[in-house]
Amino acid sequence: MRSFLTIISVSIVLLITFGAEAGTGATRMARTGVDTLMRLEFDEATRVFKRLGSRYPDYPLLGFLHASVYWVKAEASQGGERKPAWKEASAQLAKAIKIATQGIEKNPDNYLWKLNLGMTSFFAGRAELERKHTFKAIRHAKKGRDILRDLIKERPRTEDAYFVLGMYEYLAGSVPKGLRWLAYILGVSGNRDLGIQYLERATARAEVMAPEAARMLLAAAAVQPEYNNPCHYLPLARDVRTKYPQNPHYSAALQLILAHCGYPKESLAENKRAFRVYPERFPDITGVLDLVRLQVYPAMGALDEIEKLAPVFKNKDYYHWYLAKAQAYDVIGNRKKAVTMYRKIEAAGDDPDNSIFQDPPPDLVYEKALIYLKQPYGRLEPVEVDNNSTLSLNEPGKTQDKRLTSDAIGW
Repeated sequence: MRSFLTIISVSIVLLITFGAEAGTGATRMARTGVDTLMRLEFDEATRVFKRLGSRYPDYPLLGFLHASVYWVKAEASQGGERKPAWKEASAQLAKAIKIATQGIEKNPDNYLWKLNLGMTSFFAGRAELERKHTFKAIRHAKKGRDILRDLIKERPRTEDAYFVLGMYEYLAGSVPKGLRWLAYILGVSGNRDLGIQYLERATARAEVMAPEAARMLLAAAAVQPEYNNPCHYLPLARDVRTKYPQNPHYSAALQLILAHCGYPKESLAENKRAFRVYPERFPDITGVLDLVRLQVYPAMGALDEIEKLAPVFKNKDYYHWYLAKAQAYDVIGNRKKAVTMYRKIEAAGDDPDNSIFQDPPPDLVYEKALIYLKQPYGRLEPVEVDNNSTLSLNEPGKTQDKRLTSDAIGW
């Protein structure tokens, strides 16, 4: 009898150990695939996920990961490639949703199947939005949101769920003011600050999707620095640009954060590298890189450089160019001229029909103009950042520094 119990006990221990090792092994291989995907090496990422499926055929996130190759590829697509790329992404995500739904039916207590369905549904909404299927997009996004909200109530430490919930809260909370009433009616309103907190958490703790969470977090911080204290993320921005040098999104975020934190020369050096490296594969990135320069030159008082960019922004993003020029006047000491220009932006936002401009300004430009009417835009001094007290990208098998407590970064 004792021998029988010993055999049973050993068998249980082996099963538990094997299951834990399998889960860890699958998670690490999944993260390797995501790292490869963030380097925009699509064929290699596909091979990694195929190996993952061969080794761990029952891994619940497999369908989402296979589909992720297509939506990341669609996001990186250029010009005429975009429409068919998003159509294919939509089809692949629909397949993944079907697989995840069946997985939940067979394994209703497996949280990873719920995570799969929540993330896949949300990105299906993203694909449908690109395809101009607005109500279908909203339906998918709400489904994904609700699944993941329920999941973190049941299992709060499902860290990868916070990546998608962070995206949802931030994007839904950043809807232009003229459409917020509609977002509320449709049930897709969000909280921008909560979104940032969730993205921070996913960057620091998510086992699989931390790199993509970091990309979204840095993009949010870079585009709206007045709200998001981007200097806190400067070490993270430098780190991910080094890890994923092929991806222009990490480079653009680093350039903007460097500019806001008082490092214009380093920002322009990275901008120059980006112009040399990315446009051959991603021609559309030149517009983004030009916009980055509009964020750098005002802090330097480089009015001449801003004037040189006038033809680039004549027919698109003109307000961004106009705001940059006003900011440069502030820096060189012509406050009167700067205020006049800020007031024109304010007037265009308040009463577009009687504006000197053809269209109302984007919310972001309008809000910045109001800020700089109250306090002058000034030359930015370098911000010293303590690398030991800032957010860092989660790495498989590692945990965040204990100094990053929930109180410190809003968890």
